[in-house]
Order: sequence, then structure tokens, then C-alpha cells
Amino acid sequence: MRRWILALVLALALVAAACGGNDDDGSGGDAPPVSAEEAEPEAPEPQDTESEEAESEVEPQAPEPEEGEPEPAEPEDAEPKEAAPEETAPEEPEPEPVVLTASYRGVTETEIKIGVGFVDVTEFGIDNGDHEAQWQAAIDRANDAGGVNGRLLVPVFGQYSPVDDSAIEAVCVEFIEDEEVFAFVGFVLWDGVLCYTELYGVLAVNTAEMAPDVLGRSGGLLFTTQGGLIERIASLVNAAKADGLIDGRKIQIHASNDDESLLGPVQELVEAAGGTVTRAVSGTAPPGDVPAGEAEVDVWIERAEADGVDAVLAFNTAGYGAVGGVERAGSDLAVITDSVSKAGYVELGYDPSQVDLYAYGFPTLQDYYNAGEAGVRECVENYETRSGNIVNVNVPNPRPNNLPPTIRSCRGVELFVAIATAAGPVLTQESFLEAARGLGSFDLTGTTSASLGEGKYSADNAPLVRLYWDSENSEFVSGN
Repeated sequence: MRRWILALVLALALVAAACGGNDDDGSGGDAPPVSAEEAEPEAPEPQDTESEEAESEVEPQAPEPEEGEPEPAEPEDAEPKEAAPEETAPEEPEPEPVVLTASYRGVTETEIKIGVGFVDVTEFGIDNGDHEAQWQAAIDRANDAGGVNGRLLVPVFGQYSPVDDSAIEAVCVEFIEDEEVFAFVGFVLWDGVLCYTELYGVLAVNTAEMAPDVLGRSGGLLFTTQGGLIERIASLVNAAKADGLIDGRKIQIHASNDDESLLGPVQELVEAAGGTVTRAVSGTAPPGDVPAGEAEVDVWIERAEADGVDAVLAFNTAGYGAVGGVERAGSDLAVITDSVSKAGYVELGYDPSQVDLYAYGFPTLQDYYNAGEAGVRECVENYETRSGNIVNVNVPNPRPNNLPPTIRSCRGVELFVAIATAAGPVLTQESFLEAARGLGSFDLTGTTSASLGEGKYSADNAPLVRLYWDSENSEFVSGN
């Protein structure tokens, strides 16, 4: 089912998406002047010669002061004792200037060459705007802020159909063998990114969500701006449990054929949340055969009714088919899903408003834009200023639907820059990986929480929230 759903759902991922002056100069003024009139002791009165001779024969004695006569006071204007000079702290040695060198393939003293790949979805009737301009604007913004420790990002662009494996591989080969880029930064679905990480052993920063097996096969070379798939499903289960849909309920689990390996872990999540799993099923219909896929789902819904199921939990891309099956059956089964791209429903002709739907996703980019949060507005304004194009925000059924890919480009560049900057002036693949392991929390456009660390390759940590279907505009909106 990879082609018929994911190709359309790519549209999903593409379409839906996704911190008073002081006048004193600090000198303290000059020291007050010392008085020129210093009090000097009076000179002794002159003595006659005879007296001097007598004194030479007799040992002189100090004259005793007369009774009642006060001893002479010290002059009032006596010069104050001079304070000992303060010890001056030794001056800090001037730091040696950082010398940037050509430290790795694609890295020179002044530049870092990256391969920027993105999808062409016009074959599906989807217009996402000017992808190259979106990525270029994000790169120019980073370069204007100093690039990566003084090195500027130099992109090489390539595009491909999301369902054409040969086109995806051709761009990969061009980037690595012909252009010799330091890393891939862009958007590629499913296992297409393995050409960089598994085949060539090259770093990749992807803006698409990656399955656990793809991350595992990438050997630590793959980083994504999205949250991990299994982490997102765990958040889905937790959100549904909070709404009273899991604990003590009978649940049927649906997965696409590409996600069959996740059925076991998802079942464990549901059972840990207090649910009872009656069946866990995955699609087997041939890719692109929509009628066969729908017939398969219809059978699952019949079995759910027979098993007395309370809800169907359909994760990742399986939610679109589950909604269609419940709608066709006229069933009152609740559907719990994180499938929230409007294209997945609109293109297949399914109406989420006809189903008891509990859809969970991230706050929409439009919500973030309107609230002035998560850097979304700044990313949009940067693109509009640099490209002269307008991003369609708060526009029903926009064409081009260019808000998601604009934000995606900011996220991809920001993640790469954050890791590469932490790697320091000697930028190599190893220093990049070491920096990622110790990066911790950082700001990332389009989310309220992001981090990387040891064994953590997916950046976005934001929890899922309940979304509602807006029938008038045929899209999901946040309840808050």
C-alpha cells in the first residue's frame, strides 16, 4: 500500500505539516587636587656664639615643656600618606585567532557544500510553490547570521518524484560522486535517504519522518527534524488515553503494509495504557490498487464489529483507509489516528465529519503563525522578503500550498547549522556526530521543544494535541 497511500499522503506531509541610559562613562572623575599651601615647621630662633660653645661642652638635654603648655599639634594640612599602589592583574593573553581549514570533503576554509534535495509533486496535482527559492531563503538567512563558525553554506539543488526510486538515487549519486557534498540536507521519503547513509556513508539531515528501521540502518548518520515515528505513536496512545479511549476498552489496530513491523510495539503501548487489543492487522493489497485496499479494510471493520471493539487505532498512514472503511460501513466505531493530512481524505473522497474521529497531531503551522510562536512567522517573513513570493497563510484551499515546505526548509537548515556549529572550527564527519550526541535542547522553527542527544536522532519533542475536521475548508484545525 506504499504507493497509493503514501504517494497521496506525501501530499499530506507536504500539504499539512507540519524563541534608561547611563551618561556616566565609568571613569569616576579626576582625584581632588592637593592644596599648594603645605604647613611647614617653624625655623628655630638663632643663638649667640657663647651659648653654642657652652652647649658643645655640656651634653644637650631636651627642654622640658612648661607646665600647662600644650604640646604642639601636628600641622592640619599635613600631606596624607600615599596609598600603596594596587597590584595590577596580569593581562589575559589575546586568544589565538581560529584558523579554518579544508577539514573534510565538501568543507573548505570559507564554505560548506551541501546537497539540498526536495520532491516534485506536480504529478499529483499538488502545488507547493518554489522549493528552490524556499531553501535558498533559509540558507541565505543562516549565512547572513554568520553561517557555521564563519563558513558559508553553498547549496547544490536536486529534485525528484517521491515515488521514483531511480530519480531519488540519481540525485544522490550526483550529490556524492559529482559534487562531493559534505552532507545531504532536504526532504526525501521512506528509505530513499539510505542512498546517502547506508550506501555512501554520508551524513543526512532530513525533514521527513523516518521509520525506526531506516534510522537503524543509517548507522547514526541520519538526523531528522521530525519526531520519531514510534515516539509519535506513543504520544498518540497517551493522548487517546487522556480522552478516555484506551483504558478498559477493546482496540483493533491498523497499519499499512510498510508499517507491519510496528504492530508489536504499538500493541504493547496500547496494553500498557490499559487497553485490550482484539486484532492487529496490516495491509497486503498491491501498491496502487485502491479498490483492493478498501475491500481489505472493509473486512477489518466487519471483524471489529463482531469482536465488540470500542475503537480502531490506525497509525501513520493507515488512518485514511480506516476512516473510509468506517464511513462506508456506517459504523459508530471511534477512529483514533494521527493521519491528519487533508489530502489523504480529500483525494480519496473520504469525509472525516461522517465518522466518530479522534485525530491527533501537532498544532498547525497556521496556529503557530497566528500566535506568533515557534519562529513560524519569522521564517515566513524571511522567505517573502528574500524571494518576493507570498506565503499563503489563513487562505482556504491555498494554491500554492507553500506554508509547509517553507517551514520545512527553515527547519532543515536550522538543524544542520545547530549541529555543525557545535562541532567547532574543525568540521569533519566525526566532529559533527560528536556534536550531535551532546547537543541537548535547541530552538527549531515549527515546534515548542527540540533536542538531540546520545541515541536520539529525531529532533521534535512536541506532544500531539486533538485536531478537528473543518468541513467548510476541508482541513484539520487545532482545538486551542
